[in-house]
Amino acid sequence: MTTSPVTVVRRSATADPRVERWTHDDQGAGDGPGDAVASGAVDGRGDAVVSGAVVESSAPGAHLSALTRPGEVEVRAGVDAVGPALGDLVDAAVDAATVRFASAVVVDTAGLTDGVRRLLGERGFVPDARGATVRTLDLTTAEDGTPTRMLDNPALASLNGVHARFAERRGEIVRYRPDVSVWTGVPVHPTEQDWADIAALLGPGAGFRVDPSAALPPGWNELDGAAGEQLTGEGVAGAPDPEAVVLTADDVPEMLDLVARTKPGPFLPRTIELGTYLGIRREGRLVAMAGERLHPPGWTEISAVCTDDGYRGQGLGRRLVLAVAHGIRERGEVSMLHAAATNTGAIRLYEHLGFRLRERGAIRFAQVP
Repeated sequence: MTTSPVTVVRRSATADPRVERWTHDDQGAGDGPGDAVASGAVDGRGDAVVSGAVVESSAPGAHLSALTRPGEVEVRAGVDAVGPALGDLVDAAVDAATVRFASAVVVDTAGLTDGVRRLLGERGFVPDARGATVRTLDLTTAEDGTPTRMLDNPALASLNGVHARFAERRGEIVRYRPDVSVWTGVPVHPTEQDWADIAALLGPGAGFRVDPSAALPPGWNELDGAAGEQLTGEGVAGAPDPEAVVLTADDVPEMLDLVARTKPGPFLPRTIELGTYLGIRREGRLVAMAGERLHPPGWTEISAVCTDDGYRGQGLGRRLVLAVAHGIRERGEVSMLHAAATNTGAIRLYEHLGFRLRERGAIRFAQVP
């Protein structure tokens, strides 16, 4: 049996950026249908190395829109895809999806054999409510058994999913456009190439989040005083607020002014595009606000919570956090927050509202030399 040359395939710049499609094309040279062998390897950055199969990013399409949600990876197999070629392709797709913090791998088995379904079942794929032939492998379970894995790398999960339209990429490193947000998505265990891509994409002196387990290269340092905490709101239903108004692009100058005076954390000219922002006005002036920022699958971060000094002590921040959380819960998602480790007052407030500190949520930042 012979095999076709090994192909390394990366996400296409022209594809729908929210999802990826991995397609078994059975075009390798072999003794018969399915004889082509997929290597099943991943080259350390989440790129599939596949022999005898075509692996390509998804293009927009009706089938894709109907089946796959943002943040998922879809595997499409030809009707004659069988045996090791398909199994190795699925394994490579799962490995890459895990590196990129995709929320699931989805396969539509319509027209495929029972053997294919058994192969998927052996790998943990289960029937999905989206259709009798759909099989899904969920990737959202964290090491502690809770469905919080997306929060281990919320920027990477957001930028490879719902927020992909705001992304700038270099290899597996992805960041928000500089006028949108300061967050950068970095794999849990960066390779030598990843560190080079971080330096090239961000530039000297830039700060970025790294996993607590990541080993920094020589000459790279942690940012002192930049540690943070992560809180989750599984039990926070929130409540609408009659005084809260939805803020729009027309309100951005006032929002930037309020942030400059109160310093809740970075808020940039296009941050408002990441989600819904609510504000409270008194005598026409914007005196408090809060809104949505990171959006990993199933979760939405509440951010930019701030109140004008002259209106503190009236509970406006608390009310806005609950109002934003209510909107998040209404669309079936869970709210979460980040807070500086030194901001103990804010952390106590969030805990009082029902948020809980996540044990794996400690945040670590490094700096490009």
